[in-house]
Amino acid sequence: MRVIQIGLGFWGGGWAGVIANSPWTELVALVDFDEKTLNAVGESVGVPQNRRFTSLSDALKNVEADAALVVVPPQAHEAVAIEALEAGLHCMIEKPFAPTLSSSNKIVEKAEEVGRYVMITQSFRFRRGPRTVKRLIEEGAVGKIETIYGRFRKAPPFSGFRAEMEEPLIVDMAIHHFDYIRGIFGVEPDWVRARSYNPSWTWFNGNASAFVEFETNDGTMISYTGSWVSRRPHTTWDGAWEIHGTHASILWDENRVLLYPHGNVIGETVFRPRTLEISDDILEVSLETVEEEERLGTVKEFVTAVQADRLPETHGKDNLRSLGLVLAAVESTKQGGERIDFNAFYNNHIKL
Repeated sequence: MRVIQIGLGFWGGGWAGVIANSPWTELVALVDFDEKTLNAVGESVGVPQNRRFTSLSDALKNVEADAALVVVPPQAHEAVAIEALEAGLHCMIEKPFAPTLSSSNKIVEKAEEVGRYVMITQSFRFRRGPRTVKRLIEEGAVGKIETIYGRFRKAPPFSGFRAEMEEPLIVDMAIHHFDYIRGIFGVEPDWVRARSYNPSWTWFNGNASAFVEFETNDGTMISYTGSWVSRRPHTTWDGAWEIHGTHASILWDENRVLLYPHGNVIGETVFRPRTLEISDDILEVSLETVEEEERLGTVKEFVTAVQADRLPETHGKDNLRSLGLVLAAVESTKQGGERIDFNAFYNNHIKL
């Protein structure tokens, strides 16, 4: 698939290497308004000078392409994606989708209007750990999930627009973890409550730490704590998760997945495939084999979905609800931790 990439900043430079080296894509043009960055990235990935542009419109006039990868700051996603879609290109868009539900929904509606696909690069879904947890849950190993505890701790030295965001942890990082709740654990929250804060040593202008609670109408409870300015010990980027169901519990931490059966322990420890029994009737689960992982896995899913004329796993319409959880959590922080009716919030904001 021939791809034009728009945006070559901190994260975009890495993406250019992914697109240039993926067996699924050909990087046919680069776009960035900063000529110094444009030329530096162009040289690093071997895109010739005549395929480097300071505007998407110039690229579209001079290059044949099938898709666009949008890695500009979130507030520019709508304009760039709609220009690409109107030119007949499918779109991969770096998360978060856009700053608002209505802005994101306009991209979804435009894609449907012109018959093109939009995929949000929720690249964390395409890792071995989450794929393993997803398989276990879909196989019924846990039963009905009733309680989830999530914990995330990192301290990335970000600058630029992330350091200026109002809620950088919730908006730019927790979108991955909130997307896990829906896309990996299969839970659709109906209520959201959140508080955010900064410790004294923060280097972010906005709050980079948060406590978030989710609840479903049938009683599933989710507790999430996260920080981008955490003291050690840190978690992995996936975070650490406990998932408690009617049949078993999962502990997923540091790329290790453990299954704790509640009943029929003998049957579970003797017969469950793809597991290794360790002490105290605990089953260590072999991680899934993932041929293309993280961003490479995202690219593979996007290209194969378009080729098969099917919606990609993290397509735009699905991602609206993951983004909605983020924005509802932000709204709760503004209201001092008030409990937000998620479905009402979503419906009120999708068409603004």
